[in-house]
Amino acid sequence: MHDTNNAVRQSLWNKDFIILALSNLLLFMVFDMLMPTLPVFIAKNGGISSQVGLIMGSFTFSAIFIRVITGNLGPAINKKNLLVLGVTGCMLATACYYWSTSSLGTFAIRLLHGLGFGVATTLYATFAAAFIPSRRRGEGLGYFGVGETIGISVGPFLGIWLMDQHGFGSVFGVGTLILLFAVFITLAVASPLITEEETKPFQQEIQKKNSLLELFIEKRVFLQSGLALLFGMPFGGILSFIALHAREAGIPNVAYFFFVNAIAVLLVRIAAGQIFDRKGPGILIGASAILCSIGTFLLAMASTTTALIITAAFYGTGMGAAFPALQAWCINVVPVDRREHAMGTFLNSFDLGIGLGTILLGAIAAMSGYSLMYISSILFLILYWLLYQIFGKRQDFCRKGKQ
Repeated sequence: MHDTNNAVRQSLWNKDFIILALSNLLLFMVFDMLMPTLPVFIAKNGGISSQVGLIMGSFTFSAIFIRVITGNLGPAINKKNLLVLGVTGCMLATACYYWSTSSLGTFAIRLLHGLGFGVATTLYATFAAAFIPSRRRGEGLGYFGVGETIGISVGPFLGIWLMDQHGFGSVFGVGTLILLFAVFITLAVASPLITEEETKPFQQEIQKKNSLLELFIEKRVFLQSGLALLFGMPFGGILSFIALHAREAGIPNVAYFFFVNAIAVLLVRIAAGQIFDRKGPGILIGASAILCSIGTFLLAMASTTTALIITAAFYGTGMGAAFPALQAWCINVVPVDRREHAMGTFLNSFDLGIGLGTILLGAIAAMSGYSLMYISSILFLILYWLLYQIFGKRQDFCRKGKQ
């Protein structure tokens, strides 16, 4: 059995890896279908902007909480049933939104949805890494992450289109069916064979750490994670409130924002990676702060679909510049055996930024409206740039990476 498992791992595009990548893509697609549509649903049920922010942000906190626990249960535990349970939880939560008639009910469902999402995303990545040949792990996880990018690109566009054309029931119904399919194909994934040799590094790491906190957080990427948190805060406001802002401003076809934003991100990412290799993160962080600030200001002023598309092009270009730089920088400043911890710390910080931004900007929107809320969110991008200017230039960027 062990030999068979090793043979499977020699091929990157094996059955289990393909299934995991596809089901992870579907999970993210449904998640992003709900991000711009659920706030409109909450508002329809009587929720005010501050409640919208709290409900949408609560998801992030429950996901981070359970992700930390799930990711450190120990590799010797067979987690396939837990993975299926996590995806099933997301499916049931998506279905339950349909019957929610109050902000409190939606808040409770959102918390449970976050728990399922946190479990599923942690274990999808863990399982995928187990089925990737060790010498191609970076390449394989790169391909795996493309699925998340596709989900982020397609999800909001599909969700808003369904909401506008067929109502909220279609968003929740289609999302439930997509996740049902994800559950079904996940059942076909084999449980990775964990050997005693593979568990030793984990056990040794527990013994050598001075504190339990170091198992969960990589201190060497605090700067990069702080930048990700600040960058995520205005993005949380865009994801959660753009549909409400568009309705208030009388802008049709808000789905085009996400479509154009996604295209810009994908086009810029390739060039941004090459710039990072030659110049380091500084120029990309500066460019992302400027472009996203322009995009956010234009969004606050937008009143037509054309203006919204121009906004999306600026913001997407800025996002496409920022993420390759920050992620590659994280990888380059830690030893190989701490890369997963570094990326976990970085991604949790970005998610936390989205959650905090959604809650805080929702409170601002309740007091001043969406336009002023978006203008206010530019402050986070200024702080993002200042944080790099103050602390970033002191670090060795290690552009060639740790060997």
